[in-house]
Amino acid sequence: MSGAASAVALTAAVYLLVVIVPGLVIGLASGIRGWLLAAAAPVLTYGVIGIFGPLAPMIGVRWNALTLLTASVLCAVAAHGVRRLFRMPDAARPRVTLDWPRPRHWMMAGAVAIATGVGLLAMLRASGFTAIPQWWDAEFHANAVRFIADTGDSSPAALAAINSTGSSSFFYPNAYHVLDATVAQIGGWPIPQVLDVSNGFQVGLFSLSISVLVAEITKRPGLAAATALLACAFTQFPYDTLTWGPLFPFTAGVALSPAFLALLSRVLTSPTSGTIIATALAGIGLTAVHPSITVAAAIPAALFLAQRWIRARKVPAADLRTLLLVAVVGGVAGVFQVLGVLTATGGAAVTWTPGLNVPDAAAQFVTGSRSTGLPAVWLIALCVAGLVGLFLLGGVTKLIWWLLGGAVFGVLFVLDATSAAPWVQAITRPWWNDSWRLYAIGAMGLVVLAAVGLVTVADLLSRLVPRLPSAVVLAVVALLVIIATKGLYLNRNTQRLAVAFPDGPVVTHTEQAAMLELAKLAPAGSMVMNDPYDGSPWMWALAGVHPVFGHAPIFPNDAEAVGPQRLHLFQSFNRLDTDPAVRASVRELHIRYVFLSDGSITGSTAGHSPGLTGLDQVKGLRLVFRNSQAEIYQVTSQIVDG
Repeated sequence: MSGAASAVALTAAVYLLVVIVPGLVIGLASGIRGWLLAAAAPVLTYGVIGIFGPLAPMIGVRWNALTLLTASVLCAVAAHGVRRLFRMPDAARPRVTLDWPRPRHWMMAGAVAIATGVGLLAMLRASGFTAIPQWWDAEFHANAVRFIADTGDSSPAALAAINSTGSSSFFYPNAYHVLDATVAQIGGWPIPQVLDVSNGFQVGLFSLSISVLVAEITKRPGLAAATALLACAFTQFPYDTLTWGPLFPFTAGVALSPAFLALLSRVLTSPTSGTIIATALAGIGLTAVHPSITVAAAIPAALFLAQRWIRARKVPAADLRTLLLVAVVGGVAGVFQVLGVLTATGGAAVTWTPGLNVPDAAAQFVTGSRSTGLPAVWLIALCVAGLVGLFLLGGVTKLIWWLLGGAVFGVLFVLDATSAAPWVQAITRPWWNDSWRLYAIGAMGLVVLAAVGLVTVADLLSRLVPRLPSAVVLAVVALLVIIATKGLYLNRNTQRLAVAFPDGPVVTHTEQAAMLELAKLAPAGSMVMNDPYDGSPWMWALAGVHPVFGHAPIFPNDAEAVGPQRLHLFQSFNRLDTDPAVRASVRELHIRYVFLSDGSITGSTAGHSPGLTGLDQVKGLRLVFRNSQAEIYQVTSQIVDG
């Protein structure tokens, strides 16, 4: 194994330890066992970060792996102590374990392993786990990880340093970035490598999360295994969301949301103090990763409660009491997340122009063809079979609420993709009026529907060949699906992921080389003037150099957040020789160098921002480095010294 491959493998091992072990310890202390413990561990880890990430800087603690370990132990001790204090008598505890034969557990484990392998292979083929992710949001997420790794500042408000220094109430839920920063701190690996490995595992985490939800609700091992297997096949999620945007924290949140709902089901079935704490902590974790996912999870959660209460023909007081306790524990423990989300004003409102008519949008949602232009024929066939299976298979009607939740987001996708009406923008605003996000969330319903279809086909075949064990027939059908889809659409989804990893147009290896040269020149503690739209914000994540603009603002929405000083530099930096305000800002911000590149965050070649044109004519700047795609200017001593 080469040195680069060894580094990637070690990054993967450390990532799994960091994302799983803290939550595993807390889950054990909360009394959770089995598959639910495995699925809940990652979202519980994010819950720890959601509590202690904002708290650590307040008490002067630098964030690192030891901080995470200490916080996890404190949470585990608290959960264990509360369990002992409010222990239920054994006779009063409902039996909630998955009482399956051991081969059924191995079947589900195998399905999760296959899905995880497919997701990792797609990422490997697309990025090699070392490529720089391109496009708009990637630089912000990369710089956020680098900022936290370097400074140890885990406060969600601290990310204002990237591009919102003018905001007085900035708050960006950052649990995704804090966890990845912890991995980067442990190994010192390049930020793109940490991001690629982290994002590569999202398929596996989603497979585990959604299959355990199905197991928890239906207790059917075959259906749970089929769900785990098919979770890696749908382009809509996570391959589209790792390309569009790219939406890294959003993807992590969606992947873990079924685990939160599985905990919600468990806490209502077995309302112990431990499950109440775990469910509340998982809710904090989702919010700390991406608040819009908490809102999204509330829709199927409400449908789940409605179905549960309709079947019971009453609203049990015990359910209301349990839900209230979960909300109180989550609100108190996650108070910093709740207050931050409610008071934050950072972030620009974005309205996307609808580009589809209703039939086309509906067809794209059902066929999964939005990004590729080609329908996923075999998945469509399985979904059709799943509709039949709802009437044939026992127990699957318990998932009606989940399928309806997917349908709700399918309708929201169609509305958002086809209409700019104010009421449509109002109801889709929690998801940035972004049809791609709605498309991805809705696809989770299709995953389960397709799994019902796979089990339905296997069940019908079992009736034709009753001598074969049903598990064997299910395995044969699953194998045929894998063959028919050419490896669960591995090539299709690899090609989609690869869109995020070309050599440019945002940052190329040539531009990266110039950034590394810049790191040799720029003094510690200084800042570098840059064009926010030419890919240069990546200098922070790639070379550890602090740019004036750490991300591309959307003007005029972001003008206040950027602040008047940086806005003036953006508009007028090329007046350095004559504008006293520019010269004063250069000295105040300790700007010693200027970096320009040929990159473009949008892929266009529109040229540089107004204040960064004609720099070769500015007397206060001296060209000190140039390659085929980038230039570095030094601010002369006359300007620096005043």
